[in-house]
Amino acid sequence: MSIEQLIESVEVSAGERITELKENAYRQSVEIRKAAEGKDEAIRKKHLDAVRKNVDVERNKLIAKVKDETRMQFTRTKDEVYKKAFFEAQKILSSTRSRTDYEQNFRKMLQEVVLELEGEDILLHIDKRDETLCKKLLSESRLNCEVVTDITTAGGLNASTKDGKFIVFNTIESRFEKAKDLFKPEIFSMLYGGPSERGV
Repeated sequence: MSIEQLIESVEVSAGERITELKENAYRQSVEIRKAAEGKDEAIRKKHLDAVRKNVDVERNKLIAKVKDETRMQFTRTKDEVYKKAFFEAQKILSSTRSRTDYEQNFRKMLQEVVLELEGEDILLHIDKRDETLCKKLLSESRLNCEVVTDITTAGGLNASTKDGKFIVFNTIESRFEKAKDLFKPEIFSMLYGGPSERGV
């Protein structure tokens, strides 16, 4: 084989080898791109799932927060309405003494405290404005109780043993406070519907 033929053969062989190397390099680059694209998609999906999860978590937190705030606001509103209702009722009760049935009511309240402290030496605590009425009712009932005008009240009276060990509160105000707690569930039920809390 002549030198020219040898050179030509080497050149052809080299060309084939170069073509083969180029084809292999192209195939590898295509495979690398495909693999990278698959990884990119997996990474994108992973990040998207994480974002969606965070969005769901934040949305649920926000919904829970809004619900809590709404519940608190509703509770505050109910309490304000309740307080206002009792404030108006208290204003009405402040005129109890001027009602025509006050004497009858005072007599009943007097009987209640005397019965509560039956057998004891009783000291009646009244408003100065009820002194005449109280003494009149004591006389009619033939009750022997000491009377002191040491309280200011819209009506009613308190009673205690003379040694101060026991005391019974029976003024309009004390009865009003008991009624507030006792009837709060019923009032809320009337205002906002639903079953009475006392029956729960």
